[in-house]
Amino acid sequence: MSALDIEFVKALAREAGDRALTMLSAMQPEYKADGSYVTHIDRQTEELIRERIAERYPDHSFQGEEYGRFGDPSRPLWCVDPIDGTTNMVYGLTHWCVSIGLIEGGEAAGGAVYIPNTNEMYWAVRGEGAYCNGVRLAPPDRTAIHGEDTLGMTSSSVKTLNPWVLEGRIRCIGSIAIEFVYTAHGRLCSHVGCHEGINDLAASLCICTEAGCVVEYLDGSEFSIQDMVARGKTRGHFVVAPPEFARVLRSRLKVTQTGSAA
Repeated sequence: MSALDIEFVKALAREAGDRALTMLSAMQPEYKADGSYVTHIDRQTEELIRERIAERYPDHSFQGEEYGRFGDPSRPLWCVDPIDGTTNMVYGLTHWCVSIGLIEGGEAAGGAVYIPNTNEMYWAVRGEGAYCNGVRLAPPDRTAIHGEDTLGMTSSSVKTLNPWVLEGRIRCIGSIAIEFVYTAHGRLCSHVGCHEGINDLAASLCICTEAGCVVEYLDGSEFSIQDMVARGKTRGHFVVAPPEFARVLRSRLKVTQTGSAA
């Protein structure tokens, strides 16, 4: 595996996120072709990150949310979402972040997720644990759902699954990267999503697995990061949680007959 300078990645995520905060007053939201929001902050932040990574790792490839892929696809791949949670940012909600992750050898090798509004830096390197602001992450596992457990679900999962069978408090934060790292932290007991992008998850996948969580498709099939890179996103409903709790959720959540994830 290539040497990963995680301090460089963390510093870059912080620089990009703090710079984005200074740009909010002049935010210019518009709709992309798929109907989702994009702003000049997303675009300029991605350009900054791509330039910095190209300087530090000139032989690596790069894939961003706004401008696509650059470089040799056989090389280590940086997957970046410059602003994950753009809709939150547009509406003045504070849960948005910068996500910078490295994919190498078909695995999430490491990365950082920085949440500017809370000054929280999450990071991990494969085989070295996961951290938030220097504190190692190790969320508790559980074998049953308590009525006060926080169960994260994306809006598309709520619309296409059967969350009414679960005890607990459903939470949809609006940034898949934050929802993942909150699960690694134990702030969410679990999270369920579907058809989520590799740019959003490259960093947080490593953070979650290094914290001791598993990421599993609800149908029991293999969750492959290499497949995510090829498709650009996950191929179905999945759960991220500590192992026993993931098993509980997989046994109870089903795709509804009237809905299908887009």
